[in-house]
Amino acid sequence: MPATRSQRSACRQRSNELATLKTASASSHCRTRPCVSQETSWRDESPLTNLSSASRSNSPTPASTTPKQVVIRGQTLTPTPVLDTLFHWLAERKAIDDRRREGMPAPWTEDPVLSEYKFCNAYRVLDRTTQFIISEVIEKGSHLSDTELLFRILLFNCFNRIETWELLEEAFGARLTWARFDLKAYGKVLSQAIADGVSLFTAAYMKIGKKIDHDANHMRHLQLLQILMRDLPVILRNAKYAADVFERVAAYQGLGDFAAFQLVIALSYSRLFNYSANDFVIAGLGASSGLVKIFGRSVTKAKEAVPHIEGDILRWLVTTQREHFARLNLEFSFLRNAKGQELELDLMDFEHAVCEVDKYARKAHPRIRGIGNRTQLRGSFNPSQSNPLPELVLPKAWEHPARRAVRVRRRPIQVEQRYVVSKIIAERESEANAKEKHGDEIEYLVSWQGYTDQTWEPRYAILDDAPTIVKEFHESLKTATTTKSSKKGRRARR
Repeated sequence: MPATRSQRSACRQRSNELATLKTASASSHCRTRPCVSQETSWRDESPLTNLSSASRSNSPTPASTTPKQVVIRGQTLTPTPVLDTLFHWLAERKAIDDRRREGMPAPWTEDPVLSEYKFCNAYRVLDRTTQFIISEVIEKGSHLSDTELLFRILLFNCFNRIETWELLEEAFGARLTWARFDLKAYGKVLSQAIADGVSLFTAAYMKIGKKIDHDANHMRHLQLLQILMRDLPVILRNAKYAADVFERVAAYQGLGDFAAFQLVIALSYSRLFNYSANDFVIAGLGASSGLVKIFGRSVTKAKEAVPHIEGDILRWLVTTQREHFARLNLEFSFLRNAKGQELELDLMDFEHAVCEVDKYARKAHPRIRGIGNRTQLRGSFNPSQSNPLPELVLPKAWEHPARRAVRVRRRPIQVEQRYVVSKIIAERESEANAKEKHGDEIEYLVSWQGYTDQTWEPRYAILDDAPTIVKEFHESLKTATTTKSSKKGRRARR
């Protein structure tokens, strides 16, 4: 059917918008399709739909249109053009990584936005920092005890910066262990690095608030590491679901949802966290904004009725990914495990990808808004400064049988602020009214991290929250009793 005058006008307008995206580089050769109908003309707005790349399927089947409505958890969502752009972006971003690993010279894409700006990978595991965590932090520590492996993961996660890890490795060498951890010594090395103008953190990881005892940010991170080294083994041991671990960790002051989810992801690359990657997900702010761009106002309305629907939407994207690649005539090169089996994109990958497409859409779909009014992209990409990609390393822990079964906790995630026990000062028998109130015969006088006030708390509550500190307190009482008895014996012999 020939296009109407208004349709041709709309197409010219979109083509003009696309023209502003093209770089001056001779490597950008995106071609626009003729506008044939109102239903399909939006595709011209996104550079990715016009690529003649390896990510385009050889199948002659034409691409189908975007589904008009999607029903998730009883809520009707209306997709925007960004839904298709998400899968075009996934295919092309993965194709770029494939071309680089095959040793092909730049340019690795004809897409003007992907050519000009930095974006994370389709699979999180392909990102440079993730590859470093797996190969240098986890696998090189795989021969160590669970305690030492946990320490390495937590230490890296404090800063999430490769250069900071290398700085600490150079300073401490074989002493980079929990058994030989010294807060003052680590603080001294990091303070000197700051004085020398070294940046310790990535921007997203400046996460610790003022409710930790130290003023310097890096010292607060290290103190939180000490707290998690004390508490996290118990949390991991007692958790029935992956969501349980997140819920407990996110409750610590200074962490919050984003940092806690990043820590859970880091743990998931190790033997310490044997849950399926599709058990649960937390949508960060970027992913939330991306979902608004993908489903428009309908997702905002759906969240009012079902507050945790973002996780369900991301799960829908996971379960229907092959359908979307097929209907769009896209050939996506799935990763393969050691057995040659295809690894589909999981919940964590889609959370990451939706966040990246939120950024990509600022240029590809400038008229479609998400959360906030951000329109610019940071981080230009220079192929001449790109290092060769190292050999891909997948986590050995992914082969664990427990990861094959998806176990979704029915109860929605609810994070309650957690107050951290610093020390138990004393114990006493509960007063009659207190005993009647909480049913425990013993109370502990507790000192809290970041607070000067000390409070009497029932024993059971502290046993639940800080069993290690309770154990240390009673061991100190035994030591004190033994010391007193020893002194009395010496006096009697005299």
